[in-house]
Amino acid sequence: MKHLLVTLTHVAARTHDEQRRGRILVTICFGVTALLLSVGTGLTMMQPSVGRFVNLGLAILVFSAAGVLGRKGFVNAGSYMLILVSVIGAVSGVVLNPTSPFNTFYLIVSVLLASVLLPPRQIWIVLGICLAALAGVLAMVPPEIRDASYLNPARGHLTVLLIVSAFISFIGSQSLSAALTAADDARQRAEEASRQLEIVNATLESRVAERTLALQRLADEQRAAVIQLEESLKAQQQLNQIIAELAVPVIPVTDDILVIPLIGNIDSTRMHHLFQSALNAMEQSHARTLIIDITGVVLMDSQVAAALIQVAEAARLMGTRTILVGIRPEVAQTLVGLGATLEGLRTTATLQSALKDLLRNSI
Repeated sequence: MKHLLVTLTHVAARTHDEQRRGRILVTICFGVTALLLSVGTGLTMMQPSVGRFVNLGLAILVFSAAGVLGRKGFVNAGSYMLILVSVIGAVSGVVLNPTSPFNTFYLIVSVLLASVLLPPRQIWIVLGICLAALAGVLAMVPPEIRDASYLNPARGHLTVLLIVSAFISFIGSQSLSAALTAADDARQRAEEASRQLEIVNATLESRVAERTLALQRLADEQRAAVIQLEESLKAQQQLNQIIAELAVPVIPVTDDILVIPLIGNIDSTRMHHLFQSALNAMEQSHARTLIIDITGVVLMDSQVAAALIQVAEAARLMGTRTILVGIRPEVAQTLVGLGATLEGLRTTATLQSALKDLLRNSI
């Protein structure tokens, strides 16, 4: 039912105010038409006559036509048609019954219709039409009848009443029009703000998606860099291990003899590798003699000398004797100047002499 009413009162108007007035016009026309078809037909059937049926048919036709005009968007045309019919109906009562001063008061209906069907300023046009129609019709009535039926005082009161009604209707219609205009402006601003918000949201979503994608790419690059760094560190560790092994090589000469040649400067790191490499090699080979060749060592301090003694002591505990060969004159001079002694270490001049002595003794 509600959907049917919305469909019947739909108006093809260009503005919201025109649509509002058009719906009122269509509602009034369809309501009056329904009353005429039901109540009016019933009353006409009680006292049937050709004139009554003609008047009923014309009334239904006029109201239907005004409603159709309103639905098609011709709101002002349909409204003026309805208002003119009400004016004609009010003044026709005076023509048909000049002795009754009350028929003209129905002109107020025309002003009331104008207040809800027309723009505010056009209410004054309807007021002028009503006053002109009242003056013209009363002018047609003979003076003696006007005086006898008190039409002149009624005209004065009705004129004041019409003006006051038009003024009040104008104020109310003007206030309503201003409120509707403000509401329409607010609606347009809200729609514009909503559109701007949608644009901002779309832009924000796009930026968030781009930022998320960029962060994802950055995270992937960081993960790849971490993996590459781990591989580099592993390779570096392997390289360091190789360098450490090359820095302190352990050479098995025979099953019982190991030779460790040292070249360059000896620091604490190399001495640590020397200690570990010597112990591991002696454990694996069960060698009985460890020869440490320092022919290539340029400088040696007391800490290096102490470390060599520790290696020799550890080797002795494992059943291996230690021979230090290749002490150069400047190294010997440095050790003497530092007061470093190599107690517990057997020394020879060269590696060849140490090997000859060992091989001779073994024979």
